[in-house]
Amino acid sequence: MSAYLIVGLGNPGQKYEMTRHNIGWLMIDEIAGPTSLSFQQKFKCQLGSIQIGGHKVWLCKPMTFMNLSGDAVQPLMAYYNIPLENLLVLSDDVSLDFGRARLRAKGSSGGQKGIQSIIQRLGTQEFSRLRLGVGPKPQGRNLAGFVLQRFPKNEAEALPQWLSIMSQGVSRFINQGFDEAVAHCNAYRLPGFADKVKSKTDD
Repeated sequence: MSAYLIVGLGNPGQKYEMTRHNIGWLMIDEIAGPTSLSFQQKFKCQLGSIQIGGHKVWLCKPMTFMNLSGDAVQPLMAYYNIPLENLLVLSDDVSLDFGRARLRAKGSSGGQKGIQSIIQRLGTQEFSRLRLGVGPKPQGRNLAGFVLQRFPKNEAEALPQWLSIMSQGVSRFINQGFDEAVAHCNAYRLPGFADKVKSKTDD
């Protein structure tokens, strides 16, 4: 039985904790759950493993900084012989409203530098990614400044509920397949946030 690899994108360092750009790391922590999972420094990432529905699942937080995420992911995929269909990358997306998500089976980076690095190192766009909305970015606001800002209080308080729901979607991806995970993740609206505003990417 092939193992799975779940990669949460983010930046190392205390100043990046609880920032929009690090929501992938927050998702990895949520998936790891309250267990005493020990992450080890390996393949330029913090790496740990858990069991989900009888499947071995590697959880990875690249320590390369966002723009070089592929430098951690590609060697890890090769060493553990992870098939592309068992890779899921978790990333922030400013084009989606906070509390919305989009699970896709393939595609371009959409401007997300971590995804772009993984595409370049793997030589393919054919891997699943769960885009977690951190937008909308205020008009005229610098993109880097926006995504590297900490979540405001109201969003930070709502994060645990949203991350829990999305973590369930990751479990469905592993146990029930891509289509079941899409139905779970893409339809969800975080009450009080994404249920109020129609996203530009809503289709």
